[in-house]
Amino acid sequence: MTAEKLTRRSFMGGALASTLLGRARPESRMEAFRGEGTYRLFWGDLHNHNAVGYAKGSLKRSIDLALEHLDFFAFTGHASWHDMPKMPGDRHMKWVKGFQVHSGHWPKTRQLIREANSKGFVALLGYEWHSSRFGDYCLIFPEDQPELFLPDHVNKLLDFAETKGALAIPHHVGYKQGWRGANWAYFRANVSPIVEIFSEHGCTESDRAPLPMIRHSNGGRSASNSIQPQLARGLRFGFVASSDDHLGYPGAYGEGLLGVWAEDLRRDSLFEAFRSRRTYAATGDRIILDVKLNGWPMGSQLAEQADRQVDVRVEGQDAIAMIELVRNGRVIERYFPEDQMKGPLKLPGRAKCRIQYGWGPWAALNLGRICHWDFTVRLEGGRFHQALGCFQSTPSEEDLRDRLRIVSDREIHLESHTTRVGCFAEDPTKSLICELEGAPDAVLSVHLRKPVEQVVKARLADLIDDNVVNFTGVFTSESYIIHRLVAPTEYSATIRWHDRRTGEGPDYYYVRVTQSNGHLAWSSPIWVG
Repeated sequence: MTAEKLTRRSFMGGALASTLLGRARPESRMEAFRGEGTYRLFWGDLHNHNAVGYAKGSLKRSIDLALEHLDFFAFTGHASWHDMPKMPGDRHMKWVKGFQVHSGHWPKTRQLIREANSKGFVALLGYEWHSSRFGDYCLIFPEDQPELFLPDHVNKLLDFAETKGALAIPHHVGYKQGWRGANWAYFRANVSPIVEIFSEHGCTESDRAPLPMIRHSNGGRSASNSIQPQLARGLRFGFVASSDDHLGYPGAYGEGLLGVWAEDLRRDSLFEAFRSRRTYAATGDRIILDVKLNGWPMGSQLAEQADRQVDVRVEGQDAIAMIELVRNGRVIERYFPEDQMKGPLKLPGRAKCRIQYGWGPWAALNLGRICHWDFTVRLEGGRFHQALGCFQSTPSEEDLRDRLRIVSDREIHLESHTTRVGCFAEDPTKSLICELEGAPDAVLSVHLRKPVEQVVKARLADLIDDNVVNFTGVFTSESYIIHRLVAPTEYSATIRWHDRRTGEGPDYYYVRVTQSNGHLAWSSPIWVG
């Protein structure tokens, strides 16, 4: 097989442009990764739901939330399930009524998606097609699509996608076939160049991967239907994650999102990157991941060559526990950043700090409530380089918003809301991640206005070995933590691995990153031979 006709690209680590103030959207924060040509990293969600179907929240709210913290998104309402079984107590009518809502709203959906596109943000039109026999697909269109095509066979669906230049992204592929797991016999690489490896359902890398599929009625993971066996038998596709959120929150933290290396933030550039598989999956934290093999980026197909040089660059949002190189389903290299550390964090210098807030009365006390947060984070004697919000989908009230604003390179303002009621993965917290720079005596302070008036301060030197835990009232009240600082040697790594293979047949490689807080990222594979 000959190498694809791609321009070779090299990526260099980027940093937050501290002079760009206002809403903290990723596109405005991330500099281009420069090299021989340029790709830029963009973040999005290609699979999410709201009340246009059978989930919650308006489409207008979904768009507003996506505009706040993503570079692109596709709304993929529940559209059809042609072979849906009848359920006890006519519970299947939940789906039937949702499909009717989606079909009736299609003209308005198209209008709202068209209007959502703006400079610096891309909104894509799509929908989700369910099938017990063939598995679920999210169709993503490069242009407006008047026809809502809902066939009873996957071949008809994929034919339609091909004629429209659309993507058909397989979803929760690791369920058992017949129970809405992927039917890989019908896989077409030209319309499904990328496949979901993670969503709120769980991870489908393999049946032994972390984050199992336990939240739904489809059962657990089928080993033979997971992703690694398909790669082993020669199928070629890139990896993405998307939330599949049902509370109208695209990019909900912890439910999945994807990073895309594209020329720029235009739909043509995004689709070119999707088709070239320059994508990777992340569970929640926006781990920056760049992988090259002999100078070629993730998703590439190379001609046979014996010497393989794999270059990996990672910037996590927390301490990195491990970076692994997977070849043909087996880990062949592991890198542990802690092995490279030479003592604790040294200041003055850069570090990352997570401010986590929420908690509150546990469910057994029957004190479910929404806590409203309004606070400012300031840094005296230093400056902020980056601010990222980790916002999950609850509380799902229509008028509530998580709003993060970079006021200056010394001040960040956040309005947010937390609850234990219905929180994802039983986690009633949200977070703000700051990359900062300062001297040992620089002071990080949190000025709380809601839920109570409070000010907490800590010297950066004191945050090297200890954190700050504070409560907003008496026992059962909400609390917040200024976590210990994370050193650059803990959250970033640049690695070069060498592998030599002769006469072994086609090989695929991908990189898996695991942070200490449990969040992961998977690069799309690179194939040799």
